[in-house]
Amino acid sequence: MRTAALFLALCCAVPSWGQLLDSIRLFAAERARIVVKLDMRGSFIRNRNVQIAGVKLGLEHAGRFQYGLGYNFLLRPVTREVTVEGIGPVTQELRLAYVSPYVDYAFYQRGPWEVRLPVQMGFGGARTVFRDGEGRLRPLQRSGIIVYEPAMTVQYRLWRYLAVGGGWGFRLVWQPGGDLGENLNAPIYSLGLRVFFGEVWRELIDTTE
Repeated sequence: MRTAALFLALCCAVPSWGQLLDSIRLFAAERARIVVKLDMRGSFIRNRNVQIAGVKLGLEHAGRFQYGLGYNFLLRPVTREVTVEGIGPVTQELRLAYVSPYVDYAFYQRGPWEVRLPVQMGFGGARTVFRDGEGRLRPLQRSGIIVYEPAMTVQYRLWRYLAVGGGWGFRLVWQPGGDLGENLNAPIYSLGLRVFFGEVWRELIDTTE
């Protein structure tokens, strides 16, 4: 709850919605270029630290406004011991993956500093499975998921192709059509280096022309 309140307070520091939409319209009028992003976000499930990996493909206008489509998945299954009726104790694995349309707006850029507001809405599924005595995966529960992830990121550009940064936000998950008995709502965070593959790719193209 404190993390969500802190995030909302920080979001209130950005310009008003009217100014925000006017700025986005202005940047969206600029020529678009393709962007490819790989990201790794930390989060929590059952009070355990987990990693969610994602790859995004989209368009960027004026270096400020991005939108596109991403694919996200739990990097490693989350396990716990459960008892299955008729089988006995087993190790249950929680897995999830979702496709996510996203928008990403840089509301502050000055020198090497940049602050962005990425938001994505995900649609996918989650399931629990276990391995039987022969090592085969067998299903336990399954549910569709709808994910809403607002966040804020800050980065410092070290070089044209490299930056260091971090971010924080919150993941809200609805489970329509089924309930895994898991609370998937949790804070999200990121910290590390960012490589600008698009800049590398454009440099390679320019040198071959």
